[in-house]
Amino acid sequence: MHSNHRMRWISIFVVAIASFSILLIGSIMSLIELFRPQASNLQTPASQKTASPTSPTIGRIVSLGDSLTRGIGDDSGKGYIQLFREQLQKSSKSEVSLINLSVSGATSTDLRKQISQPETSNLLKSAEIIPLTIGGNDLFRGSGRLENTDPATVEKARLTYQENVDFILKEIRKQNSKATIFMFGLYNPFGDLSEAKQTNEFVAKWNETAQQVIAKYDRVVFIPTYDLFQLDPKRYLFTDHFHPNQNGYQRMANRLTQLVIDQEGMETK
Repeated sequence: MHSNHRMRWISIFVVAIASFSILLIGSIMSLIELFRPQASNLQTPASQKTASPTSPTIGRIVSLGDSLTRGIGDDSGKGYIQLFREQLQKSSKSEVSLINLSVSGATSTDLRKQISQPETSNLLKSAEIIPLTIGGNDLFRGSGRLENTDPATVEKARLTYQENVDFILKEIRKQNSKATIFMFGLYNPFGDLSEAKQTNEFVAKWNETAQQVIAKYDRVVFIPTYDLFQLDPKRYLFTDHFHPNQNGYQRMANRLTQLVIDQEGMETK
């Protein structure tokens, strides 16, 4: 009798202990679930994800030069510089802004004066890319023909051009030591005319001069354009037979965009 009574109490005690253990474990698990962050809360929504700190970005373009950078001859009004900005925007992780300081008809002497102005200097300080066209008006003048084909006169103009380009690059570097400068070379708009042989020689010499000056500076890239117009000038030149048309500017923009993407380590989309 006593044995049965004792066994019953033992059974009740075991059941009570088991029930208490189950309740205790359940409470502990509930607390764990309560305070453990949910996986969905740890993930950043796709719309809020930011670019990797190492993702190359281009923020500001400040362009300089003459009517080529102004886009004269392009019916759309964009020119190579706007086409370039649009292409770069597609590949960049940030908004790409453009300040175009070019002046139609400018010579290297004009640009030399402009680059020394405080307003221009201040804008250049924050530039990340500085595209530049200059020299066509020095060599060919605004008339679309050589003002004087006398070799001595052209040589004198070339030496002035050389001095001015050196001054321009030096001044840009004083204001901004990190921006990459992309300087377009000259092309021959008269490559299909009778004076092509002589003008080809002039253009080649002037391009060689520009490259020699550029070699003195870091992060300055020479962009050839001679080959873009050499074989079929009429296809890529405006009706004035001097400035590029929309197709010509597109070729210039494509070349600049690819160089910038390669230089900055960007990926095309």
